[in-house]
Amino acid sequence: MEIIISIIGWIGFLSCSLSFLLLNLKHLKFDSFLYQGLNLFGGSGLIISSLYYVDYPNIASNALWVLISIYGITKYKDKD
Repeated sequence: MEIIISIIGWIGFLSCSLSFLLLNLKHLKFDSFLYQGLNLFGGSGLIISSLYYVDYPNIASNALWVLISIYGITKYKDKD
């Protein structure tokens, strides 16, 4: 089970990092569904990993990250 949780966490990390990289390379816009969706997906994976390892600061920061992503998806849903 620990290996699966670690894989989920690493995929979450890669998803968040990729979205940030693509944003800075100007391949994505901050108000795009893809950018917000990658952050939502990545933050969720990191929350799962943090819950398993009982890492409260990471749970809190990634929960906030996910909430901000959900806000972005709902706010900018009509732009794409």
